[in-house]
Amino acid sequence: MNTALADSFADACRARGAAADAVAAAMAALSSEEAPGATAYEFLPVCGLLALGVRAGAESGARSRLVAVLHGHADDTRYRVRDATVVALSRAGATEGDALLADVDPWMEGYFHAATVLHAMASDPWQSKLQDVALVVVRLDQAFGLAHGAPRAAARYPGHKELVGALARDPASTAARFGRPIFDLLERWAKVDAPPLRAALSDLLGSSKLAGRFGPDVDRVRHALAASLPPPRNPDHDVGPTRQRGRRR
Repeated sequence: MNTALADSFADACRARGAAADAVAAAMAALSSEEAPGATAYEFLPVCGLLALGVRAGAESGARSRLVAVLHGHADDTRYRVRDATVVALSRAGATEGDALLADVDPWMEGYFHAATVLHAMASDPWQSKLQDVALVVVRLDQAFGLAHGAPRAAARYPGHKELVGALARDPASTAARFGRPIFDLLERWAKVDAPPLRAALSDLLGSSKLAGRFGPDVDRVRHALAASLPPPRNPDHDVGPTRQRGRRR
C-alpha cells in the first residue's frame, strides 16, 4: 500500500481536528463487502484507522471515544485492517503514553484485541512514552490470563493463535525496556501447566533482545519453566520419541 499517502491523509485529518473525525470514522467502518481485502478499496479503511489513531493522540478529550472506535476493528477479517489498528493505537500512544493504557482495559477481553495491545505496546512510538510499569505489568498479566483461561477449542481460533504468538514475541521489547518487574511476571507464568503458554515463554526467552545484560533474569525464568515441567503420566513407559514402529524399531 501507499503508506506515504495514508500518513499524509492522517496528518491532514489531524490538522482539521474534530471536523475530520466523521469522515475518518466512516472510512474505517467500511465493511469487507464494501472494501474487500486484497483490493484497492481496502486502503480506505486503513486510511480511516490511521487518521483516528493520530487524532486520538492529538486531542486528549476525544481519546477515549476514538479508541473505542478503534476497538471495533481489532478483530477485522482483513489482516491489513487489523495491522492498521495496531499502528493507529501505537500512534495514539506516542503522545498519550500511560493514559492510553487505562483506555485499553476493555481490549484485554478479546483475543485479537489483547494481541493488538501487545503489538502496539511493543512498538517504539508508544513504548518510549510508557512510564507506569505497574500498569504495563497488569496489561501483560491480563493477556497471559486470557490465553490461559481459554477453552481447549479456542486453540483453533485465529484470534487465540494471534494472542499466543504475540505473547511469544512482544514482551521481549517490554522486558528490555522495564527489566525486573516484567521478568517477575514471566517467572510466575512459567510455573503454569499450560503447553501453549510454556511454548510461548520458551520462544520469548530465546529473543536476542534479552541476551546479554538480562542473562540472569532469563535463566531464572527458564529454571522456573524446567522446575514446573509436569512428569510423564507413566515414567516406566517413557521411552522418548517412537516415530519408527516397524520391525527395525
